[in-house]
Amino acid sequence: MTEAKPCCAAAAAKMIKKLALSSGEVGIVNLESILKEVADLKLVDDNAIKKELLKRVKIYNYVASSADNEYSEALLRAYKKLLRR
Repeated sequence: MTEAKPCCAAAAAKMIKKLALSSGEVGIVNLESILKEVADLKLVDDNAIKKELLKRVKIYNYVASSADNEYSEALLRAYKKLLRR
């Protein structure tokens, strides 16, 4: 993960994308990059995909352990949506 660091606040804000959770929406830093990186791994098992997505999201974002399941399900939905494009 050799993601370029943003040069300013405006560039950093562009790195945040919304993720729809069952309890509402949250902003996730580097969401698009994370989804693409995991897609490049060519994983086929949904549980393995969810685990990898959540692991990478937690690098840049705080996720309470009690919300792991909710986030991983939402991340998998976003991942599958990206692959359908």
